[in-house]
Amino acid sequence: MTKFTYLALLLAACSFVLQAQDEGTIVKRERIERSSSFFLSGGPSFTLGKNIGDYSSGFSVEVGYQKRLNRVLSIGPSISYLSFQYDPEVTNISGSAYLGTGDPANWGTKYDLPGLEYDYGYVLSLEGGDLSLISLSLNLKLNFVPIKDNTKVSVYGFAKPFISYAMRGEVNGKDQRYTYAIYEDINGTITPTTDDILYAGDEEWYSDLIYNDPNNANNKWGPKDYEALEESNEITGGIFIGPGIEIMPTKGVSFFLQAAFGYTFPVTYISTEAYEPTVQDYLKPEFPMVKKGFPSVNLQFGLSFNF
Repeated sequence: MTKFTYLALLLAACSFVLQAQDEGTIVKRERIERSSSFFLSGGPSFTLGKNIGDYSSGFSVEVGYQKRLNRVLSIGPSISYLSFQYDPEVTNISGSAYLGTGDPANWGTKYDLPGLEYDYGYVLSLEGGDLSLISLSLNLKLNFVPIKDNTKVSVYGFAKPFISYAMRGEVNGKDQRYTYAIYEDINGTITPTTDDILYAGDEEWYSDLIYNDPNNANNKWGPKDYEALEESNEITGGIFIGPGIEIMPTKGVSFFLQAAFGYTFPVTYISTEAYEPTVQDYLKPEFPMVKKGFPSVNLQFGLSFNF
């Protein structure tokens, strides 16, 4: 054979070896056929912990995109909406009666009766104050077991750091005044009757019919009276973490269920329990608002469109 023939055979052999090596590399990588997905999820939300404002439950929805970097890690952005409605039952449970003691200098002036001492208090009824957050998140998803094209079920953990635009609606309300009397019968000259709102000696609270007159504007209050009751918009952030399970993760459509435990950095919301049940606290300009962290948990049901 000529040198040209030997050279041709050597080149052909090298080409075969390189082709075999390239094919072996492709098989070794085991690429996922569908590595991208759009997802949609939603479900109920609950406050997490004690004294988390006058809220109990809400809902969340989320849409986003994810890209599988490999068989274990996925990453992508999402946008979500989380809402909690003000719950008057929480206010009532935590104590909506704000009590105080009448000024001794004014004892007896209300009914022009000498020796009449009374304590008074307010029972609050609030409206508004719903808390909503629109958030932009970075989703980091870690499969606990590497997935393949034929994986049927996948268990994973995730973390979602986010930045939020938080909105709280304005608060309006009314208070009903109640009184309790300790009647002193001086020399037997005054005898209380059932017509008196403040009936002596029975240790019961009585509605103040004069103060609670619907035409009396004194028992209504809102943003015009207290700046803290105005609607509030602010920027905050936080993070959600949790576990999840996905059914048919490598098919065209897959389903998932996950629990997201989250903490939102300080945000302004209603929390009557953060104040003492006294008229002094009730009259504070910032009542009934606090600015604190807001922990919650979201149960999310969703589906992914994989491609």
